[in-house]
Amino acid sequence: MTMVSLPPVPMWQRAVPNRPARPPLLWLVGVHGGAGVSSLAASMSWAGDAGQRWPARIGIGADMDSPLVVLVARTHMRGMNTLHRALISHEQHATPAGSEVVGIITVADSARPLPNPVIERRDDAEDLARELGAQVWRLGWLEQWRALEPHEMAAWNPTVTVSPVDEGDPTRTPPQPVRHLAEQILTTARAAGARITAGAQPGAKTASP
Repeated sequence: MTMVSLPPVPMWQRAVPNRPARPPLLWLVGVHGGAGVSSLAASMSWAGDAGQRWPARIGIGADMDSPLVVLVARTHMRGMNTLHRALISHEQHATPAGSEVVGIITVADSARPLPNPVIERRDDAEDLARELGAQVWRLGWLEQWRALEPHEMAAWNPTVTVSPVDEGDPTRTPPQPVRHLAEQILTTARAAGARITAGAQPGAKTASP
């Protein structure tokens, strides 16, 4: 089967705008509009919202961006197809040099079960993500988020213990599925960041192909 070459993905030609006060550990990139990136970034203070473009000014300078990317898509057919194409683009090096996809998140677009064709397409995207060394995460439908703007959502802090009062209020603490997801992403991103930093040290050994 002949692989079709894809054009470069949409990317920022400068540092990602609307940057948080502290440089984000990783960037959330929506592979289509309405993927849920803004809500997820609002719930993770250490993650940046790159919109629908990949960060391209990758480096360690003050105006440079983290190479770590998590792709986000909704669980409808358009979302799954777009996610799959984005992963193929990364496989074909049509993404910014130095980018590392540490994971993908599929966000439920409804409380109802997925149609079989969408399940199959999601499986295809998840299989490809794993082949590329990325983690796979799923976030179910969150009814609480329907009534909130991103700026109203609480950010997850791994050092804070959730109280019973906070548990049911998404403006005080993210819903439990989001906290669990955030914890897994943070652990993965820290490990990837440490590996990249170690590899950039003088005298670091390059892995054999």
